[in-house]
Amino acid sequence: MSELYFPSISSNSDNGDGPVSAAELQGALCGLLCLNSQASRNSWYKNLFEDFNPDEDEILDLMALFDQTVQSLNSLDFDLQLELPDDNAPISSRISAMTQWCQGLVFGLGASGLTDDTELSADSKEYIADIINISQIRDDELSDSDEEDSNFEELVEYMRMGLFLIYGELQPLDTSDQTEH
Repeated sequence: MSELYFPSISSNSDNGDGPVSAAELQGALCGLLCLNSQASRNSWYKNLFEDFNPDEDEILDLMALFDQTVQSLNSLDFDLQLELPDDNAPISSRISAMTQWCQGLVFGLGASGLTDDTELSADSKEYIADIINISQIRDDELSDSDEEDSNFEELVEYMRMGLFLIYGELQPLDTSDQTEH
């Protein structure tokens, strides 16, 4: 997890359509980038959230998040780290952030133009259906246990690798630059 902090994001502010957490913000950015690899690093968040008004420091963090995410999505090492609480945080708060990340991804995909008519492989369709299901986990269903912790790690890895699958499908690598020179 990175050290980005957005004071204007507040879980108590249910008014407006801004993100409620850094996890949701990153998920929405990933959804946007899956469909729009040409998104502007300076104003990408305006494409998604009308009522999100970051201050100058946050804008710098938003650009850093954009740069990190683009670099990670295009990495051959699959090194994207999701904006989730550290391993020592209670599992219930980590799962809550995971559901927010999934809500952000679903929102970002939809807001960027993904529809039922978008051609996707069966694996990508299954991944999106799973992400929708994860996004609907309610806080009152959560408990802290070692089994939950193990399942959480597996889900996070599935979310990461599935994101690379759908990103690769919707934004295939341009190999035309790699021809003979």
